[in-house]
Amino acid sequence: MSRVLGQQPAASFCHAYGVTKRASCSWYHARAAYQKNAPHAGRHSTTTLRAGTLCRASSARADEPQLVRQRSQPWNYKLGAVYQNLLPGPLLFLPSLLQPVSTIISLEGAAHGHEWVHWLLSLLPVPQVVMQFPVLGLVDVLYQQHIDLANGVLDAAISLVGIYFSFVLMPAMDAVLGTDLHPKSMVERKVASEDLRYRALLWTWVGLHCGLLVLCADAVHGHNMHPLACLGLMLTLGAEGALGFVVSHELVHGHHKMDQWLANVMLCTTGYMHWSVSHIAHHTQVATIDDPASARLGESLYRFVPRSVAGNWKDATRLELARLQTQNQTPLSVHNRMFMWAAAPLGMLAVMASAFGAEGMTLCVGQAALSVLMLEAANYVQHYGLQRTKLENGRYEGVKAEHSWNANWLFTNSCMFQLPLHSDHHLHGAKPYQVLQDKREAPQLPASYSVMALLAMVPIAFFTVMDPRAIKAVQGQSDLERS
Repeated sequence: MSRVLGQQPAASFCHAYGVTKRASCSWYHARAAYQKNAPHAGRHSTTTLRAGTLCRASSARADEPQLVRQRSQPWNYKLGAVYQNLLPGPLLFLPSLLQPVSTIISLEGAAHGHEWVHWLLSLLPVPQVVMQFPVLGLVDVLYQQHIDLANGVLDAAISLVGIYFSFVLMPAMDAVLGTDLHPKSMVERKVASEDLRYRALLWTWVGLHCGLLVLCADAVHGHNMHPLACLGLMLTLGAEGALGFVVSHELVHGHHKMDQWLANVMLCTTGYMHWSVSHIAHHTQVATIDDPASARLGESLYRFVPRSVAGNWKDATRLELARLQTQNQTPLSVHNRMFMWAAAPLGMLAVMASAFGAEGMTLCVGQAALSVLMLEAANYVQHYGLQRTKLENGRYEGVKAEHSWNANWLFTNSCMFQLPLHSDHHLHGAKPYQVLQDKREAPQLPASYSVMALLAMVPIAFFTVMDPRAIKAVQGQSDLERS
């Protein structure tokens, strides 16, 4: 049905069988009309039916995605619709705040998790039966021999709530709610693009993250927290910082002065302020051999991360020196932003060390490193194995939807400000997150970012899943079916 017929055959079919609605001439209606009128249609019925089966392509192309979705609705189609109806407009992205909420729970669990477990066990009517479970039995044995270690294990288990949210709950909710099959109309996108409440949510997110970072640093310094619980809290903050990169990414592309300022604040907490400049180079070099943030076919995550980290700093330095040159400034000028990129994070660490000691500073350094690793894991997945063709004039072809992996999982997109709709973002970098669209012609990831990042930790498994898809996409055969 990819060819577009002229309007005359479609119209003749519609008039022949009484199908008058322009968008109703899908092959469903064609078949139904044919079955109803075939006994009376005569010799021309078959010919007319063949024209009518392609009537869908002759209708407005904008209606095509909706018609395709109507053909193959998954089992959780209605659940996704209910979810979107319950969270209209900016409320659709409120689940992104669940990550800071999970950090709060992790913070309290790191300090009092074992007390919560003891209280819950005291409510059970038959503790002896509960202790028959292997895990609880192991904890009971551990308590008899090493009370402090047992309490630390329980605290650490609850301090990982943020990790559970990112890598367990989000994929589970994606499985329940499925993909977004209710795209916004053009009018809805126009209204949403001018709604400042979407920006306010990003600004709120930055404030929450900075506040929680201070609270966590104070907690590891002021409380006698077990090292395992501190490690779990650090991992949770790393997961939150990774989502903070998503917020920074949107702010970097923003047009408000507040956006740019808050983006720098957010990136300062991860020591990755140069990324606001290197990301510009990524948009021009994406899916080429020159882009350090585009993973190559057969390149493992462990080889990609150091190359991307070093390459991002190199690109940022190159662009900053070029900017200074155009302004007739020397590299030693106070206008050189590279000084700020280094001084601001170091100053933040100095403040943390003076206020919260070595424990608070270590927590900040650890969460920053983990956030960067999770960012690079996302970068690894977003363009893995995809490449743009180099033309005869030495330049690369323009960026297309086929040069980014797309993922349209409803809950993950709510939590990640639709970053997984990455194809549309690279086609229209200035588009605010709330109006990004699902590009069906783009290659589709088989699972959400969280699942793919975990899969990337096992290169053989990742290559088995992704290499055939990447090869098909590069060959122009990116018509993979959605699950």
